[in-house]
Amino acid sequence: MRIAIFSDLHDNLDNLKIFLNWIKENKVTKLIFCGDLCQLDILTYLASNFPGEIFLVGGNADLFLPKDTKIFKNVFYDEHKLEFKLGQQKILIAHKPGDLKKYLNENNSYDFAFHGHTHKPWITKENGLVIANPGALGSSSGPVSSFAILETDTGYLELKLLNSL
Repeated sequence: MRIAIFSDLHDNLDNLKIFLNWIKENKVTKLIFCGDLCQLDILTYLASNFPGEIFLVGGNADLFLPKDTKIFKNVFYDEHKLEFKLGQQKILIAHKPGDLKKYLNENNSYDFAFHGHTHKPWITKENGLVIANPGALGSSSGPVSSFAILETDTGYLELKLLNSL
């Protein structure tokens, strides 16, 4: 199964539309979002234009309330962290890197851990755990808009630049 991981959209609807077109063409079945979507109307647009499951954590710039997410049947939300399994991969997501580190210190039985917040895309592997930041899809403060693609069958994770699609 092909999963897209993204973060820090910051209400950039133009980039979201480009991203949604790309994931549709590339048969992405689920989305993971690591915080800072921002306005409820952006969440509404996302949930209405992507039919698959969306795993979403809150960010420090989000302006919707946790109860607002309950109206979407395809959105799984927590303000702080989500842990779940997709295929054979056990995944943890949080918005801030410090929070992710804290959660990993409490339980390090994951295959992948993702966070956002810093707007800098990177991937590293530590003791069999892949930790990554997909960067900022909104890219208001960085040089590129980026996201990541995870193939759950193989465990292959790749960063993608929205500007080069």
